[in-house]
Amino acid sequence: MNLDESLFKKALKIQNFDNEVIKVTDKTIEFLESIGLSSETIEFFKTFSFREEIEFGNVYFNCVNRIRTENLEEENKEIYKNHLLIIGSGLNGDPIVLNTKTLNVGYIFHDILWEEDNIEDLNKIYIDLKMSVGTFFYKSISKEDFPVDAYEAEDYIK
Repeated sequence: MNLDESLFKKALKIQNFDNEVIKVTDKTIEFLESIGLSSETIEFFKTFSFREEIEFGNVYFNCVNRIRTENLEEENKEIYKNHLLIIGSGLNGDPIVLNTKTLNVGYIFHDILWEEDNIEDLNKIYIDLKMSVGTFFYKSISKEDFPVDAYEAEDYIK
């Protein structure tokens, strides 16, 4: 399993993103550890912890210190307990998620996640793009037809 840190750095460079790294809070680290993230993944988040979210074309990578808060919000239905960690958002608000078991990135249909009371099978609303964090964000700015939401992702993987 690979996060492709070098591609993430390349994407940041293309975006001319040059912000100072800030400390990941203890609460955020405790949360990431509590959901079983590997030390490699936590180090990735520490390396790319900035004061603000990062815009990569039409998708966003969350401020690392807000990942805990966003994942604990009621409307996100504790999907982190099902190995999907919200790390960003697409153009229409669909959460970009990291599968904490495979380290693949994909989208969740936000309208279904937020409107249905009981989602029995998250796989029905999760579109796995089968790519790393670095690959996902690099492609989001280097490929014209790259999906910006779950609907486009569904077509993209067909």
